[in-house]
Formats: sequence, structure tokens, C-alpha cells
Amino acid sequence: MHDMFQPAGLVAYWRPVDGVRHGLLPTEPPYPGQERETLCGTTVTVLKPTDLDWLAPTCGPCWDEARRRRDAAEAASEAGAQ
Repeated sequence: MHDMFQPAGLVAYWRPVDGVRHGLLPTEPPYPGQERETLCGTTVTVLKPTDLDWLAPTCGPCWDEARRRRDAAEAASEAGAQ
């Protein structure tokens, strides 16, 4: 199994919002109060998560999109290395 961060690089920042961990675009680190678009297309306001918030389930569509982005980046990296 491939690590979500290697070798393709960062594909998402994960933050719990409204009871679900969403993937956020990796353009910049998220900070509390910021409005961001998730990988599943929802716009959320980033909150300061508690330890309990991190136990929330992961958004399935965000997870699927993060895996798709990771796989595409790996494929591009492998193609460039040949």
C-alpha cells in the first residue's frame, strides 16, 4: 500500500468539519476561520479541531478523490522518470 504523501507529494489537508473529516486542496495549509473547498466540492469553514473531532469518519468522496489525485501524480512521476 502506498503512503498518501509519498512519492506523489501532498494531495490533501484533512480537517474535521461538521462531524466528518474532509480533504482540502493542498494549495495552502488550512487555518481556523478560513473558508475552503473540499475535495468533494463542499465549501466549509475550517474550525480548530478538538482531539475528539479527529475521530470523525472520513468523507468517502474526499477519500476517493485524494486517492485519484495520488494515483495520477504517481503515474505522472513514473512516466517522467522513464
